[in-house]
Formats: sequence, structure tokens, C-alpha cells
Amino acid sequence: MPNYYFIVNPAAGRGRCFHLGKQLEERLPQLGLDFLLEYTCAPWDAAKLAQKAVNKFDVLVVVGGDGTLHEVVNGLAGQKATLGLLPEGSGNDFALAMNIPSDLEQALQILLRDRRRSIDLGKANARYFHNGLGIGFDAWVVNQALKVSKLRGNAIYLYSVLRTLFSYRPALLNMFYDGQVHTKDFFMLTIANGISLGGGFRLTPEAQMDDKRFDVCIIENMPKLSILKNLIKVYNGKHKNDPRVQIIQTPRVQIESEQGFAIHADGELLSLNEKKLTAEIVPHAIEVIY
Repeated sequence: MPNYYFIVNPAAGRGRCFHLGKQLEERLPQLGLDFLLEYTCAPWDAAKLAQKAVNKFDVLVVVGGDGTLHEVVNGLAGQKATLGLLPEGSGNDFALAMNIPSDLEQALQILLRDRRRSIDLGKANARYFHNGLGIGFDAWVVNQALKVSKLRGNAIYLYSVLRTLFSYRPALLNMFYDGQVHTKDFFMLTIANGISLGGGFRLTPEAQMDDKRFDVCIIENMPKLSILKNLIKVYNGKHKNDPRVQIIQTPRVQIESEQGFAIHADGELLSLNEKKLTAEIVPHAIEVIY
């Protein structure tokens, strides 16, 4: 039987994950598992804990959301590892792509079933990401979401989208891929490994996490009324029918802008004024229990 290392982020899910950790302290001994459970205490603790544990445990189990998983993936820094997930974040987009439910008992049964899948990662400059990277509008949405304290779950992102929409001004970007270059004031670009970002916005609904390429959603600048009309369509992926929306597949994308642009990875804000970014796929970089 494998031994498990549970990394619990008590701040995930706006604090709900602390209670999940306490539930696990009672439940895991009942399952007869060989395990160690530890809590993070500060930002990037999850990365440090993963670094120390990767060669001592068979499975690292992330108890939190996409932000916690993002830290763990970067803590591993390209090392091969097997990850489990008990999702309790604000968005849980990676869990959605992997069909891992938020119900604790169901998620534990998936963990114990031990079915494994090797998936790709993305690497943006020096930062790894497991689910997706956003440039432009949605990065400013992430910046706004960090200021929201009274909402929970998807409501955080929807509120932040509406707040950001009326103040956002797109930057002029140069986008290079597959020997092509496109220069436009794009509304937003999503370089995705998974199917959704922001708690269920299915910007790249046909993405596969093991196909050795990104799905890139390119949305041209458009009037705010058109953006609002497309907002609901994004939840079911029908936005791709708009002629101002294009989805391409490629293993490498480079973005440059003299104006600078905002960028996030897996919902973690990286910069509001990036000038150059290269995103590359890292094929079959980690193994995930699903």
C-alpha cells in the first residue's frame, strides 16, 4: 500500500479548508492509511513541503484549490511525482477537468482507487502551471478578486468580472506561434492546459491535459455589450462560435508588448506589467490520481 503525504492549506476556500483538514485527521486513521498530514502556515509553504516530501512519500495529496496545487507543482520544479487532490478552493477548475468531486468521501474513494494519468504542465518563463495562464482581462479580474472578502466560490469571479469590465483597457500585444505573428489589442488570451478558468469559465472546452499542446483562446477586443452577451456563453463553451473568438492548438506561445500586460497562472497573479512571456508545454510532467 502506498504512503501518503497530505498538504493542507487552511486558508483555501476562504478558510473552509481548515475544517476539511480537521475532518481528515479523524477520517484517515479509520481508512487504515499510512500517512502524514501537515498544514501550510504562509504563502509558498505548500511548495516547500512538497520539495521535502517528494522523495519520501509515494503520493502527495493536495488539500486545497488551484492556488495550492500551483504552489506544489512549482515546488516540485520538474521532478516526477504522483499527486492526489481533495479540492476545496474558490474555483477548483483542475478538479473539474479531472472529474474529482468536492465531496470529501467521494474524493477519498477516488484517491484510494489509485487510477493514474500522466498529464502535461505549462511553463511560463520560470513558472510552472497545471491548468491555465491568462493574459489581459482575466488577469485584471484575478487582481480584483484578491480584494473581495465577502463572497465565496464562483460568485467571487463573476463579481470581479463585472467590476473589471468597465475600467479595463486592452494593451497592444505581439503574439508569436507556429511561425506566425499577430499584433492586436486583444481583449484577452488564455493559454490553457485544462478546460476552464475562474471557477467554470470554459474558455477552452475541448482541451486535453495529455495531448502535448496548449489550447489557446484568442478573444479580440469588442464592445462591452458584446462581452456581456458572450459571458453566459463561456460557461458552456458556445463563445467559440463568435467570429471574434479563435481557439488554436500549439506547444509554444510567445507574447511581447512595449505597453506591458497583466498575467496570471492558475489564478495566481504574476504581474500587472509583464513585457515578454514565453509559454511552453512540458509533456507528461506529473502523474495525477483521478
